Amino acid sequence: MAAIIVVALGAVYLSLYSYTRIDHYLFPANEVSVPSVPAFVPGTNIGVNVSLPGISTAGPAAWTPDARLNILVLGLDRRPWEPEDSSFRSDTMFVASIDKHAGRLQLLAIPRDTWAEIPYGNEPGIWAENKINAAYSYGQFYKYPGGGAAAAVAAVEHNFNLDIHYYVVIDWVGFVQLIDALGGIDLVVPEDVSDFGTDVLDVFPNSTVKSGEQHMDGAQALGYSRVRVDGDIKRIERQQIVIKAVASKSVSLGYLAKIPELWEAYRGSFRTDIQTAQVPGFALLAKQMNLDTIETFSLAPALYGGISEDAQLILLPNRDEMYAIIDRFFADPQMRDEAPAIVIEYPEGQDEAARLAMAHLETYGIPREYVQMRKAEAPGEPGIFDLSARPYTAGKLSGLFDLRLLNPPETLAGNGIDVLVRLGPATALKSP
Repeated sequence: MAAIIVVALGAVYLSLYSYTRIDHYLFPANEVSVPSVPAFVPGTNIGVNVSLPGISTAGPAAWTPDARLNILVLGLDRRPWEPEDSSFRSDTMFVASIDKHAGRLQLLAIPRDTWAEIPYGNEPGIWAENKINAAYSYGQFYKYPGGGAAAAVAAVEHNFNLDIHYYVVIDWVGFVQLIDALGGIDLVVPEDVSDFGTDVLDVFPNSTVKSGEQHMDGAQALGYSRVRVDGDIKRIERQQIVIKAVASKSVSLGYLAKIPELWEAYRGSFRTDIQTAQVPGFALLAKQMNLDTIETFSLAPALYGGISEDAQLILLPNRDEMYAIIDRFFADPQMRDEAPAIVIEYPEGQDEAARLAMAHLETYGIPREYVQMRKAEAPGEPGIFDLSARPYTAGKLSGLFDLRLLNPPETLAGNGIDVLVRLGPATALKSP
């Protein structure tokens, strides 16, 4: 009988485990969870919550790097009369990162002239230097496995040390169709922009977009997104304005609840590796996000102008500044809201422990720019001290170190420190 019960429980566990794995694939950030099981020592009232590996949750989930879902969005420079399977450069490239824990959407723009290593040929792992917007066209031309989109994903992951989970590719035709399907968009143009040298703004009177409130149809939104008479950086800013306007219009029309139907209607306007079976899960995820507060980032401030050996005008990265922007982009957004000044104080002879502590913080979404390492001048009680009302940060840190939150003594007040983490000789790291 005991053997039968054990086998039955094992079968239930395997079924639950398999279901949660499938559920994670189909419904990102909307997975079912099984509460922890209370277990008691026989004959006593001593008990603990036992979690089933891979299934249970115990209390509110803490933020982890797995909270991010990253989608590479590529806008192709393809005219309506050109065949879809030809080689095109990606005129627009940005990472749309969904923070499933905080319910936020963030955009990281990658300037198209960024000098980078991109896949070369049809074998992964072989790289050639070029502008990053050439990755898609190289992938198409050389028959890279997965085509141009896969090559662009590989280039972004390789150069910026980040993970891309899905991609979306849209061209001029699809862009216009989608904007027109919304009935156009409403946005505030921050400054006049004119282009008399090309046909990009021909859809506007006198080839000029005037500052102020504007309603744009698909063709006008495309022209406003493409114009670059004042450089690629300004163009990125305009594109981010358009993206926010699209999100705002989608919310106002209640389209987030209609994503599955819209997917079927406009599936031909873009290409993606998101599967149809996953769309209901993404629709639920979209409904949980606050699209009124889309945060925008750009690698542009970390780039400077240069000329390649073949005389291309390019943008070269200052890698320290570039990775600082990326770290900030991928930081825990609730902690970023508090923008804390954190000091990690460690005892004499604990330099290696301090280094590991810093790496641990970065792993869990705390950028290096928020943290200062300091060797203790005199012994003090180990603990975490919230000195200036940063409750989320202090609570997060208490989940990363085997330390208690302590009331700060008056001697620690001020000095520009928000949260002090005082390590002891045997302080252990924790994973939430």
